[in-house]
Amino acid sequence: MKLGVRFEPVAAIVDGQCGAPYPLRVSALPDGLEISAPATLVCPMAEALARWTREVVAAEAARHLEAPPARIAIGTSYECRNQNRQATGKLSEHAFANGVDISGFDFKGRKALAIGDHAPETPEALFQQAIRTQACNYFTTVLGPGSDPSHATHLHLDLRGRGRGFRICQ
Repeated sequence: MKLGVRFEPVAAIVDGQCGAPYPLRVSALPDGLEISAPATLVCPMAEALARWTREVVAAEAARHLEAPPARIAIGTSYECRNQNRQATGKLSEHAFANGVDISGFDFKGRKALAIGDHAPETPEALFQQAIRTQACNYFTTVLGPGSDPSHATHLHLDLRGRGRGFRICQ
């Protein structure tokens, strides 16, 4: 990628119905934005994450928080499991290295921000709402606080393929 993503290819993941033939271990995004812990993602997901952070997260951090992002805290990337960790049901996009959960951000010269409930109209709430709303232009699924109890403390982003370009943005 020419987006400034720092990554290394890893061995194919084969785990029952889960897996990814060509996963990447992504450790940084454009403009030196660190990822903690490194995320295991397929290339289209890594590219969407890189574009979103460069085009949206950095701009909205400058606009609302007056500080550039330094690190994204990753909750989960690849994990062989069902949606919402249910015992039965449809596999999550995490099971294909095609989804990522973001639990917060660190900034240069400003306190960290955890994804969650923030007082209305505060810079933190406005930043979180802006990056979440605009994520729908980059990902086919965007879930976060208020969408359901399973996503109260993180943003879930994925590229699940659906018919007719259908997206879920909640």
